Amino acid sequence: MNKPTAILLLLFTLAGTAFSNIFYVSSSGSDDNPGLSKDKPLKTLAKAAEKVAPGDKILLRHGDVFRESVAVKTKNIELNAYGPADEDLPAVSGSVEITGWQPYKDKIYVAKADADLGYLFVNGKMMTIARYPNAGWLRTKYWQDKRLSRRADPNQLRQANTIITCPELAEHPRNADGYWLGANIRWRHHSWWYETRTVIGYDSGGRLSLDDRSFAIEGPFDWDKKGWGFYLDNKLDQLDVPGEWYFDRDTKKVYFYAPDGANPNMLLVEGSSLSEGLSVTDATVKNICFRHQKDIGLEIDGTSVVRHCRFEGIGRDAKVSERGAGGAALRVARSARNVRISHNTFRNNFNLAITFQQDRDADGSSIIERNVIENTGMVPGYGGSGSWHAVAIRIATGKNVHVRYNRIENTGYVGILFGTEGNFAEYNIIKNAMATLNDGGGIYTNCSRSTIRHNIILDTKGGMESSGTWANISHAIWPEFLREFKENIIEYNTCAGSGGDGIFLPNNFDCIIRNNVCYNNERYQLLLTGRGQQQNANPNQNHIITGNVLYAAKPTQNALYFDPRNDYGTLKDNYFCKPSAAELIHEGKSWPGTSKITPYTLDAWQEKYPWADKSAKTDIQKISLDPNQPNPADSSQLFINDTEQTKTIPLEGTWRDLDGNTVAKSITLEPYTSRILIRTKPEN
Repeated sequence: MNKPTAILLLLFTLAGTAFSNIFYVSSSGSDDNPGLSKDKPLKTLAKAAEKVAPGDKILLRHGDVFRESVAVKTKNIELNAYGPADEDLPAVSGSVEITGWQPYKDKIYVAKADADLGYLFVNGKMMTIARYPNAGWLRTKYWQDKRLSRRADPNQLRQANTIITCPELAEHPRNADGYWLGANIRWRHHSWWYETRTVIGYDSGGRLSLDDRSFAIEGPFDWDKKGWGFYLDNKLDQLDVPGEWYFDRDTKKVYFYAPDGANPNMLLVEGSSLSEGLSVTDATVKNICFRHQKDIGLEIDGTSVVRHCRFEGIGRDAKVSERGAGGAALRVARSARNVRISHNTFRNNFNLAITFQQDRDADGSSIIERNVIENTGMVPGYGGSGSWHAVAIRIATGKNVHVRYNRIENTGYVGILFGTEGNFAEYNIIKNAMATLNDGGGIYTNCSRSTIRHNIILDTKGGMESSGTWANISHAIWPEFLREFKENIIEYNTCAGSGGDGIFLPNNFDCIIRNNVCYNNERYQLLLTGRGQQQNANPNQNHIITGNVLYAAKPTQNALYFDPRNDYGTLKDNYFCKPSAAELIHEGKSWPGTSKITPYTLDAWQEKYPWADKSAKTDIQKISLDPNQPNPADSSQLFINDTEQTKTIPLEGTWRDLDGNTVAKSITLEPYTSRILIRTKPEN
């Protein structure tokens, strides 16, 4: 390039920068203003979206609320905040403020709302749609779907419904034929999903007929019909306790029994009314709050960046057939590429915090990092119908997405879910996933070639409160078994306190499972099975399983479960520990609990199976095996460093490691690592 040409290019670049505009938006402004200064801001984000050109910025004033739904068509722009930093982030809100409350009866008030409301919030806290019972669950005695193939005529599918039998309903004080017509049912249809449906028929014997088809129209199992929890809501007659409300869609009236019986005119009462907040393409979005949208708070496409934003109270009681089926706080669209989502906060969202719907064959690399995601999908039945809801980070489709350094706590279903191959979960902290549902994991994959490393996954207990007859299979890490998934890498993770297994590895092949610590998981620390009873099932799984610590801390737990019909590959240098018993490995065909279990000592297992770990290590000392002490106390403890810096942890008393070496005063752990120690001497 010659010198004159280079100078011209530089001048054009500088000119483009010089002529970029900044549009200021404030709720106290006017859309008749030019919007190019803080003194004369625009009033609405929509007006700024009309004016903006590529390279421009839109700044929203701190502390202001913009109750709008805006699609910014212009690419290559930035949305950010301006104004007093001591005020809250500017908010793009999907709710309307409800005022003018009048007494209705008792302590219930009524007001007009010129919108179709989803949820109600008081001072930012969600209220409860009037329900029966006010707490807890009714139970199915039996339920039955109309069995129609998914290839059936669409009109037949729309008319297909479900019949639920529940004799408890006949005990309701107002029980009568047709009483529940028009109410919603929020139903734990099965272990891993809820459904929201409308009641279209009721007889006083306790039989409910539901509209539309079930998520699983062919039903999962005929034998599994009893005991699933549900409640009924959206009926004015059931508005009887503080914090409940009801919206009459025909009259557009809201009925509300405020907390503590307060006058709602003294409170900030908002109802979610807009489906979506903001959508952008090839944009940077920073320092903005998104809240109370019914379906989507922010949708990004192209190459976009989202940083230092906050998302709260997003989602709704959507039905199976409705768009979004509950929605997402942040949605990444199909044609997105090289997205960056970092340093954001997601709190109290009802369905999905982050979801990728990206083209699975897209080039590039996207990053989701250093976000705080709390209380996702924690209200049973409020976050959408069907499978894969109530998830903190869901990569439904997408490739080469790096999910790293996120802190995820309290999730109804899965913490991180991969639906397509080639994605990475690294250095994440996940606590209390599977809080309202079951049959999943802290990290759950339904694909091949996932990389899962250096994560700390604690207390994936499993939401059993509303469950019917079903095992607690809530695991720390679970690569699915519905197809022969391959080449997953699971290494350097800490998996502790799960209601199911630490690592659940059924019907996977050619995987690397190494240097993980699995501790105090309620069933097994590692479970290996195949599909040995199925025709043409491959019995040779060809894994490399090395250097893992599998520590069963309770007498009811065990180190390993395996199906004897499979060869699992190379097992080497793993620790198999159960201080309370010599038999710590279980053999069984099919799943635990569905077949006879044969227990093994480590020596017996090694002698019988050629693929068994011949260099395995175990406890150097057992707790008392006295039969009069069936529940001996385990003196082990898991020490964790969940930070990005090396950490020294002081110790009280004297401890030993799994090899019998004495450890005193302190231990030093590298970032995102853990270590099990056994107390040998208490503090003086």
